[in-house]
Amino acid sequence: MTHTEDPQPLRDGPFQDYPWPILRVVPFGQHSAPAERSFLDVFESRRSVRALTSAPLDELVDALRLALVPRFWKDGDPLRRSRRPALSAGALHPISVLLFAGATVYRVNADESVLEELNVPAELRTSWVSKCKRMLPDADGAFIVLIADMARPMAAYEKSESLVWRDSGTLLQTLALAAESYGLGFCPLGIVGNEVVDSLPGAEQLLAVGAAAIGLSA
Repeated sequence: MTHTEDPQPLRDGPFQDYPWPILRVVPFGQHSAPAERSFLDVFESRRSVRALTSAPLDELVDALRLALVPRFWKDGDPLRRSRRPALSAGALHPISVLLFAGATVYRVNADESVLEELNVPAELRTSWVSKCKRMLPDADGAFIVLIADMARPMAAYEKSESLVWRDSGTLLQTLALAAESYGLGFCPLGIVGNEVVDSLPGAEQLLAVGAAAIGLSA
């Protein structure tokens, strides 16, 4: 077995964000807070739910924004470090959530509080959702893919990939807890989403790091 080399901090270097192929931008609607529950109740109640039905888009967005929206930005930081509910190496939070909801694919841009409808091939939407449903035949909700833009991690760390994989696990757990707090079902999938990255133009700096289903418990 080969061992992954430890990442090493660098001086903050230059980077270029990936230009997502955006068709239109949809601002988040008015936020609805989850019902009052103790953290212990949410923590102990969380389960992977494999039988799901579709949830309204605004309910999905409420749960996703709870997990993703920055609570604090580091002033004047060239790498845009922030504090959010999920742990992230170097506070970089490089992972985007792509939401496959019906016939539309959105990037949840939590930094700007908007959904970005992406221009992706229709056959990609069909094939990706079909692959997810083969894993979870009773899941008829939405599906998410976690995609890391490696530009900022590579500007901050040598051998940064292991840190991003760690980030993906903490983000999945945070998303699962957020979904539970809103009474939604959530189930991580044992696939990473390479097909989605491969369908995007000029995506050499992107890394697919996870996937999940989300919706109403059936």
